[in-house]
Amino acid sequence: MSKKDADGRTFLTDPAQAGQRVDKFLSENLRHISRSRIQKLIGEEKVLVNGSAVSKHHRLSQGDSIEVSGLDEAAGQAHIDPEAIDLNIIHEDENIAVISKEAGMVTHPASGNNSHTLVNALLYHFKDLSRLSGEERAGIVHRLDKDTSGLLVAAKNEKVHYLLSDMFKERTIKKTYIALAEGVFEEEKGKIDLPIGRSRIDRRKMSVSIDAGRKSITHFEVKEEFRQAALLHVYPMTGRTHQIRVHLSYIDHPIICDEVYGNRHSARLAKRIGLKRQFLHAWRLEFVHPITKKKMEFEDPLPEDLSVPLKKLQGE
Repeated sequence: MSKKDADGRTFLTDPAQAGQRVDKFLSENLRHISRSRIQKLIGEEKVLVNGSAVSKHHRLSQGDSIEVSGLDEAAGQAHIDPEAIDLNIIHEDENIAVISKEAGMVTHPASGNNSHTLVNALLYHFKDLSRLSGEERAGIVHRLDKDTSGLLVAAKNEKVHYLLSDMFKERTIKKTYIALAEGVFEEEKGKIDLPIGRSRIDRRKMSVSIDAGRKSITHFEVKEEFRQAALLHVYPMTGRTHQIRVHLSYIDHPIICDEVYGNRHSARLAKRIGLKRQFLHAWRLEFVHPITKKKMEFEDPLPEDLSVPLKKLQGE
């Protein structure tokens, strides 16, 4: 249970949340604020449990009152300039926009890079965008990796942002990706249910982490088979960073031309067919419009940098 004011939120824990760390609790209940910013708010004593400041390691009890202030400050520190970058707008209404993101474009600014991102383009093309996640993530409800192309839905106001976030959490938005994966699959369909967390060896990467990862589920279906690879439809049920890439790599079927999670076999095949970036494309989105309740279905054909290498593979 929670209450909201201009700059903060107050939560009251229930029995199911007893024993949970306060930073994890807030991360799950303030999805528009990053975990690192939540921990910074805790360090600044802007998070009070039963009126007292606590550490990020504090474990909650049933009935605890958690007061959080400084949310406006946490959500809007950066100034991002609109940029006249071409956008492929698939759909637009007064509440949402569906965009086809090109490969090579970062979804939102990070680490001091405040330009040439999808957010810069969104700010230029749309007068109204949700600022629920801050200026640097204006309109962004979910993201795609830099070298992944395809469909993204953006929120034009805070109400829709909240509703879309809940829809992603409840898995009522169906996402279908097209991927070219290395190797021969023994099964036509499969499910990968393995937790994902930050790699302990290389902090720039994600990895399957049984003891410290977050629950991650990916379904896949083989649509076309080749001698050394398979074309897949992939259905991520959760939205972890690099989820599809990590899961497929873990089962020894990395995405072709994935420079981070691939292997020498996938790199060799990519070179042979002229593929220059990871073969992963957000092809289809299906959801019920959060305001009109109309069923929405969008498809984005494979871009040329993927379709041409695929045709070469099909012709071998």
